[in-house]
Amino acid sequence: RFVKYHVVYRSSRRHMSSMLPRHMKSFNNNDGIQSSPLDRPVLSLIDATAIFIFAAIGKASHAPDGSIDILAVGMTAFPFLLSWFLTTPLLGLYRPEATSDWKQSITTTARGWIVAIPLGCVLRGVIKGYVPPLPFVIVTMIATLIILSAVRAAYTAVSELYVEMF
Repeated sequence: RFVKYHVVYRSSRRHMSSMLPRHMKSFNNNDGIQSSPLDRPVLSLIDATAIFIFAAIGKASHAPDGSIDILAVGMTAFPFLLSWFLTTPLLGLYRPEATSDWKQSITTTARGWIVAIPLGCVLRGVIKGYVPPLPFVIVTMIATLIILSAVRAAYTAVSELYVEMF
């Protein structure tokens, strides 16, 4: 059932893509399938969760009692979520081949990470009204690379296993 749906879905997306204006087709992959986070909602949710996990760990580590304020976590995660979902579709992180195997998944994640996370630091600085300190930027870069790569590699492994089972 999965394969049949996937084939129908892909062919209908290809047909829809042929009706797009020329300037909008540049964001499509070779199959004519758009690479939007909306096209891969589970992967998008996993990415958002990974960024929230990063923000929650950071907020909890700075709280005197280790508690987590959900609103503060959301405010910390917001600029990173915004930068991630604005830049990564343009860099191909939601194309099917981005998660074709775990190595490709990590490589593609790094390509999006190197653009989105520094932009997130800049956006956070603009929102907060000051330049983030260098230790924050370094920890942010390392932690987000590890978390995002790990969850995307796990997604790829599970999706490969799921396809093989059915």
